[in-house]
Amino acid sequence: LFYLVLTKKMSLFIEAEKKWKNFLSTKIKDYGALRNYDYGPTEINYVSRISPFISHRVLFEYQIIKDIKLKFKGNQVNKFIEEVYWRIYWKGVLENKPCIWENFITKKVDNFDFNDYKMAVNGETNIPYFNSWVKELKTYNYLHNHTRMWFASTWIFVLGLPWELGARFFFKYLYDGDAASNLLSWRWVGGLQTKGKRYLFSPQNLKKFSNGRFCANKISNQDILLEDDFEVIISNEIYHSNMQKSSNNLIMFENDLHENSLKKIISKYQKVFLIELDKKHRRIEISDSVAKFKQNLRDEFLLKFSNIEMISSLLLKDKLKGISSVDLIYPSIGDNYDFIKSLRENNKFIVKNLVRPEDLYAWKFAKRGFYKFKESIPAINKFINEPNLIWK
Repeated sequence: LFYLVLTKKMSLFIEAEKKWKNFLSTKIKDYGALRNYDYGPTEINYVSRISPFISHRVLFEYQIIKDIKLKFKGNQVNKFIEEVYWRIYWKGVLENKPCIWENFITKKVDNFDFNDYKMAVNGETNIPYFNSWVKELKTYNYLHNHTRMWFASTWIFVLGLPWELGARFFFKYLYDGDAASNLLSWRWVGGLQTKGKRYLFSPQNLKKFSNGRFCANKISNQDILLEDDFEVIISNEIYHSNMQKSSNNLIMFENDLHENSLKKIISKYQKVFLIELDKKHRRIEISDSVAKFKQNLRDEFLLKFSNIEMISSLLLKDKLKGISSVDLIYPSIGDNYDFIKSLRENNKFIVKNLVRPEDLYAWKFAKRGFYKFKESIPAINKFINEPNLIWK
């Protein structure tokens, strides 16, 4: 019985690897041409469906790029590589501009029709295709990327609801709802990320890329222009970090669980605490299904190491009593890091962020638009293949 339970728990990591290898072998060549088509949640699509594992770094972005480069020469699959770099870019944007997250997480949003909001989140609007997406999101904890754009555009410009509430709705139900990709994608659709460039779609676009599943005679967009009410300021704080051990104790979260690149680091510590962020400490609500997905990932990762203890965030303060400093596998900006910042500020002990060299190198190019960042991709590709990276 124990073996059967163990095998079941191990399946998420195995599933991640299988999905990636299958996509790399059978679908990646068609990605550029067919990636925008959403044939439905139970049909064959030509996207990878590995984003829930990338957002928790069960699959490592830079390793994915290296896998592709090893298998394919030339430019035949560059579109997928570019999409992986979009995720890296979004993370970099948020690290360089952390005020965007802080404004989002602290802003009081109350100027909206609550009944309209309730109908939207319950899938009870007068827009059948939108209602279908709500049901799909809640059922599968996933939406095709093109459908996410349609969803966000409909939420903002047709339903006239605050984009912040839409982003929180996605955070609640998406398995891959990491802070950077979700938050900044909503801002991009709304015209905040690329100033004045909103994403609006046509009935023809909807019909074509849903393969005729969804049709509309007209998309009734309202003339809504969004503007930030705060100044976006660049921060260089993250670049003071490295991966040098400074304590005998390490803490980490479930959004960085890439075993192969962390096992050398983890082995250096006497004790490692894998933290489960309690609802009390979350600034973003997540559904029971998303919480369970994260729990299953933590359970499986725990089995891979003898010096890791899983612990609730409610108990961490007492666990660290008498310890003056601790190292942290940096979880990037978001709920997890907000908890650590609060713990550090209220208890006066030192937390050293351990930040991967690949991230620090790539993020420094993410201070402007993506197409400026894209010019630096060859340099990043070269860097991630350097033989002196600490996990090689």
